[in-house]
Amino acid sequence: MSKKLEERQERIAIVNRIIMEIGNRGRKFFYKPNHYGYAHFVQEGKSLWYIDDYTGAKVYPYERFDKGFSHGGTLWGLINDFRYFIIRGTHSNGKHGYGGLHGSHWAYPEEDMVAIQQLARELGYIE
Repeated sequence: MSKKLEERQERIAIVNRIIMEIGNRGRKFFYKPNHYGYAHFVQEGKSLWYIDDYTGAKVYPYERFDKGFSHGGTLWGLINDFRYFIIRGTHSNGKHGYGGLHGSHWAYPEEDMVAIQQLARELGYIE
């Protein structure tokens, strides 16, 4: 495996860990135990895919809202922030809308948002 692909796999693992934390808190976005469990990213060949927690669909996470994605625009923006981090290895700082992990549109308790942000900081996703 090339160094570039190894680094991308590490970033996928970081993002998937953050998704699990989001799924374990608040409104449990990205987690549907009676469907497909936790949402997550996978690399297949040269393509990056998002696997939806509710539909199980393999979603192409590139800017345009894709069918098979079971959440709304705030979380679609976050998915695109995650993709940006995975592909480029740099922070997007919520550039895809709604403030990313710093957004206030989630309706999650403040203590849950702080815990999610702290984990993301520890993992190197946000500064």
